[in-house]
Amino acid sequence: MRAPRSTLLLAPALLIACGGDDDKNPVDGNGGETPGEIEVPSAYVFDSRFSEGESSVAYSGQTVRNLLLQDLKILIDSAGKDGARPISVQEMLDLYDYDDALDLQSRTTTGDRPAVESRYSAISTGKNLSGKISGDVVIGYGRTADELVRGWFEVIAANSEDADKLGTPAAYTDENGVDLTQMVNKVLIGAVPYYQATGVYLAGLLDRGNGEPHSEGKAYTSMEHGWDEAFGYFGAARDYSRYTDAKLAGSVGDYTFDSNGDGRIDFKSEYNFGLSRNAGKRDRGGTGVDFSGDIFAAFLEGRTLIVNQGSEGEIAAQRQAAANGMEKVIAATVVHYINDTLSDMAALGTDDESRVNLNKHWAEMKGYTVALQYNPFALISQGQLEELHGIMGQAPSYDAPGSAGYDETVREYGRAKEVFQAAYGFSDANMANW
Repeated sequence: MRAPRSTLLLAPALLIACGGDDDKNPVDGNGGETPGEIEVPSAYVFDSRFSEGESSVAYSGQTVRNLLLQDLKILIDSAGKDGARPISVQEMLDLYDYDDALDLQSRTTTGDRPAVESRYSAISTGKNLSGKISGDVVIGYGRTADELVRGWFEVIAANSEDADKLGTPAAYTDENGVDLTQMVNKVLIGAVPYYQATGVYLAGLLDRGNGEPHSEGKAYTSMEHGWDEAFGYFGAARDYSRYTDAKLAGSVGDYTFDSNGDGRIDFKSEYNFGLSRNAGKRDRGGTGVDFSGDIFAAFLEGRTLIVNQGSEGEIAAQRQAAANGMEKVIAATVVHYINDTLSDMAALGTDDESRVNLNKHWAEMKGYTVALQYNPFALISQGQLEELHGIMGQAPSYDAPGSAGYDETVREYGRAKEVFQAAYGFSDANMANW
């Protein structure tokens, strides 16, 4: 990641988490004096135009949904580990349909530092995944993402009750070899945070007011808040440019900094969730790309333009850059998993893990391809997505290397890579090496 363009350096102590979320408050006509124009900061930190000394940044609800999504995968993964116990449909629904009355604590760990707050409802109330999922029919499946996910929960729960499957990847793999922990996670990444960021908050941004507080007592305008909510779904820490690609690509505990030095990690400001981490992974594995830097720069510059009450054209340009940047991250990740799937297919029969690896990587490839349909600013076309789903089908192929079926599948996946390269202009080197 390159450092975003900036002339204003902000101290880590200013990375203060803020509350607030969706547009559910009564309208207030309070105005405020417009301050002088600000310059693009190096961190996602913006002061209120209306309340001196108060931050105008708020996206705690998005933080909760990113946590719920991540914790749902942790729960499902647990069924495949040594010492596992069966997991029920209700346990999965408790995260997917989360209700504050459950008062659950996140399963996500933060390395060697405790979390500032790990109970969902203490971070933000009234938030779940099912209430924000896209209602669009999934290409190639004829059902919505919500219908697919609920059906997959049933299969996972039934498998986990089978003593022969419990404690192995079979606990979350269907009869056709589809790794459902990956399908649930990747489809939900597309149908909730990616969809909400691009299809709801960025898509509706220019219809929002930007001259007075969003509602009574709020420190931000409606447009500022909508932009923040899109950034919250991207899931980056406030000082994202501080993170190297290697750190973003690391394991739990690697992709956090205690930026304000209080000995704890704040999920709302000091943690990087799925899409923001994937950007670093693809940067690290690629050449000549800086997805993480480009996306963060777009979010910083767009938010600065909103504060400065820039023109719709200027704001729309940064909106497009942020949306396209997130799309390219997902597309590059599909390419990465096409390459992994091809490697796994070539290794079939060489060891006991070859089929497990193929199931996992195929589902990551397929799930992220589903995710690409949820962006109204998309660079890839509906026709290209339909072609990709036709190539990938709905389950991995186990044809033996050297067989006619194997050779045909390899050719088809090569065609899938051509579709991605045509849509996004990725270099030959990145198509081969991601």
